[in-house]
Amino acid sequence: MQHIDNLLREHELYHKKADIISALKNSIKIEKIKVNQEYIPIGSSKLGGLPDMPDEMEFPKYDNGYLTFIGQFKLKEMKPYDKDGLLPNSGILYLFYDVVEQPWGFEEEEGCFKVLYFDGDLATLKRKEYPEISDNYYPLNAYQVNFKNISTISENPANLTFENEDEEENFWNFRQELMELEDEEGNTSPSHYMLGEPFNVQNDVFEELYNDEKEPILLFQIDSDEEDLGVMWGDCGLLYFCIDKEELANKQFDKVRFTLQCF
Repeated sequence: MQHIDNLLREHELYHKKADIISALKNSIKIEKIKVNQEYIPIGSSKLGGLPDMPDEMEFPKYDNGYLTFIGQFKLKEMKPYDKDGLLPNSGILYLFYDVVEQPWGFEEEEGCFKVLYFDGDLATLKRKEYPEISDNYYPLNAYQVNFKNISTISENPANLTFENEDEEENFWNFRQELMELEDEEGNTSPSHYMLGEPFNVQNDVFEELYNDEKEPILLFQIDSDEEDLGVMWGDCGLLYFCIDKEELANKQFDKVRFTLQCF
């Protein structure tokens, strides 16, 4: 809370503290740890590298071949950070995407991403190699990951009004600094996180993917990360994987919706 207080003072928004605090959402930051993939325990959370899957689970395919593995997330490791109790208590989520062509996720591009869920015996998991090496083979660098709680906020909180353009600009700057965290060296770290509010690049992600009465949840946001993971989404863009709240409760991960936005 001290960090938020400091940002509110810095951006001359302390008089709006109560409204801003009530609009904050709980998110889970995904922090990378550099380690040789062979030392990452089978079944633990990671970005990049190769997935740990049971024999019956295969690499998903798309028009151009097999999708690239983006990461896997052990929900038991994340549960202590899930303040709103939205995620399942157990199992592993796997993210895949066409990293070569990088489709936007339009309806006609169905299949360009895949979210798989495994909730069986973790002893059956094996580190699975790519089925084939081709021009569409684009593995990401492997990183073990840790998690920590962060706060995010919508671009337009329903309970927040501004008295003038300067105050509105102050809020945008506050939001930018709140959601684009810095590492220990003062460099802006990629915005990899789960839950809460998406860091929209273009349109409102939730409105873009859900124009009905569903209650969308940001399942994953994966940022461009050229320096570490070795990938850029379009022009410094982000990947958004979203799911309806009820579908998440029912573990219907085949219902996940996706979009890519970039500058």
